[in-house]
Amino acid sequence: MLRTVLALLAALLAGLAAVLAGTGALVEEAARRPEMIRGIAETVAEDPDVRAAIPGAVTGVLEDAVPDQIPDQLTQVAEDIVRPIAQRVAEDPDVARSWGETADQARRAWLLDLAEARRTPEPVPGGDFTIPFGPVAQTGVAAALGDVETDLRENRYNLPGQGLLERIVGMDVGDWAADTIVAPMYDRAAALRDATDLRMTVQVDALREIDRTQVARGVAASVHWRWALALAAVLLVAAALTAPMRWRGPALALAGVVTLAGGLLLRSMLGPEDLALTAPEGSPHGVVTLVRQVEQALRPAVADAVRPYPDALVAGAAVALAGGLVLFALELLAGRGRSTRPAR
Repeated sequence: MLRTVLALLAALLAGLAAVLAGTGALVEEAARRPEMIRGIAETVAEDPDVRAAIPGAVTGVLEDAVPDQIPDQLTQVAEDIVRPIAQRVAEDPDVARSWGETADQARRAWLLDLAEARRTPEPVPGGDFTIPFGPVAQTGVAAALGDVETDLRENRYNLPGQGLLERIVGMDVGDWAADTIVAPMYDRAAALRDATDLRMTVQVDALREIDRTQVARGVAASVHWRWALALAAVLLVAAALTAPMRWRGPALALAGVVTLAGGLLLRSMLGPEDLALTAPEGSPHGVVTLVRQVEQALRPAVADAVRPYPDALVAGAAVALAGGLVLFALELLAGRGRSTRPAR
C-alpha cells in the first residue's frame, strides 16, 4: 500500500514539475530573450491594417508643419510636399525592424521596472507595460524627410508652375523648399521619440491582479525550468520503479492527467482576448485608430508565438496518458495470464 501511495505521489509531482518547466520556458523566452518579442512586433508592423493606420497617427503629430513665413501663394505647394511624408513612413521597409527594436527596448524597460518593484513596498500591478511608438515614428519620419529633401534638391519633384515659383522666391524652388519647409521638420521628427501621445499601454489580463513583486519572482525563477524538467523525468522514473504491479500504468496516466490539466490551464490563460492595448488619454484620433489596429494584429501574433508551449505540454501529456493506459492494460493481461495458469 505504501509503495502505491509513494508511486502516485511521485507521478503527481512529476506532472506538476512538467507544467512548471513548460511555463518557465515560456516566461524565460518572452521576458529574457529578444527573439519572441521582436518577432511579434515585426509581425504586427507588417499587418496591412496597421500600416494603413500609421499615416493618420504621424500626420496628427506633424500637422501645422508648414512654416508661417511662407507666402500665401506657396502654401498649397508646401502642404503638397509635406503630406506624403506620413505615407512614406508607412511604406518604409525598415519600419518592421524598428518596431522590433522598440518592443525589445520596452521588454528591457519592463525587466528594470520588475527589479525596481522588488525594492518598492507599495503594490504595483504586474500586467501593464508601455510600448513607445515614438522611436518608430521618429526613425521613419527622419528617413522620409531625407528622401524628400534629396528629391527636392535634385529637382525630382514635378511642381506645377515651377518657373513662376522660382521667379517668386528668387531661387531654385527645390533648394528653397528643402531649406524652408523640410529642414525645420527635422526638429519635429526628433521630438517624436519622446512624444507621450505616441505610447501604447499593453495590459495582460492574467497578470492584472498579481503584484509586480510576485511577477518579478516568477521571472527570476523561470531560468531554472530545465531543472524542473529534469526533476519531472526523475520523479516519473521513480514512480515507475516504486509502483507495484498493476499500478505502473495508472501512475504514468496520473502524471499525464496532471500535465494535461496544466497545459490546458496555461492555454486558457494565454488566450488572445486577455490582451488589451490603450492609448494615452486625450490622444489624437489617428493615434487611437493606430492603437486599435495594433491590438487587433497583436492578439493573433501573440497567440501564434506562445502556442507551442501549452501545445508541447498537451502533447506530452497525451503520450503519457496513452502510454499509462496501454501499460495498465498490459499489466492486467499479464496478471490474468498468471492467475489462470494451471498449478503443477
